[in-house]
Amino acid sequence: MQEYFVEETLSPGKIIELPKDKADHAFKVLRLSHEMIRLVSQGTGWFAEAYQEGKKGLARVISRDPDINELPVDFTLCMALIRREKFELVLQKAAELGVSKIVPFVSSRCVVKAKEEKSQRQLERWRAILTEASEQCKRNRIPDIVSPLSVSDLDTCMQSVNLCAYEGVRTSAVSVSGAMKPEPVTAVIGPEGGFSEDEVKLLETMGYTPVSLGNRILRAETAAIYICSVIGEALM
Repeated sequence: MQEYFVEETLSPGKIIELPKDKADHAFKVLRLSHEMIRLVSQGTGWFAEAYQEGKKGLARVISRDPDINELPVDFTLCMALIRREKFELVLQKAAELGVSKIVPFVSSRCVVKAKEEKSQRQLERWRAILTEASEQCKRNRIPDIVSPLSVSDLDTCMQSVNLCAYEGVRTSAVSVSGAMKPEPVTAVIGPEGGFSEDEVKLLETMGYTPVSLGNRILRAETAAIYICSVIGEALM
């Protein structure tokens, strides 16, 4: 069942006109005709019948979907900037795994640097990726994403549980699952080259707990997907 996020307030029996991009996708790409779709408005899912009337793409709301499809607490992923295709993969998978907010950041070993002149276009692209991924996996919200910060600004992202993946932590010391509690959580993943020792000390000073992701050294994008999966499972 296809899902679309809409801005209108929905109720049973209400008929809305789908935005052009969503209507084109529904009726030109998917070829829907009087079929059920899922609409999400203000965090609530609704079942609706999609159909065309002339050149308009319409949806008639049938009933509310009782499923929430969200983690029970907020989960923020602070992700260092990595190469574009890998970072976009992380965005897609983070949305699918239930992350509430994504905070890109720059650290000393980042190969990719934030460019102010491209920031707005970049944010729009990232939001489009998050929207598509959220619709694909039937979420009730689209993860927030902000302009890239510096690693020194990550204290502004802290919540009840604050974790930093670091390969220097021995496996027997602190694991992700061992550090988890059913409370809002923030997890930090470094770039391709990892964090410097000074950055880890800085994060510890802020209140982040360095955690191990196992014996093997993971790529940055793999580490992000792994920690999202483990935290999501621990919170459910």
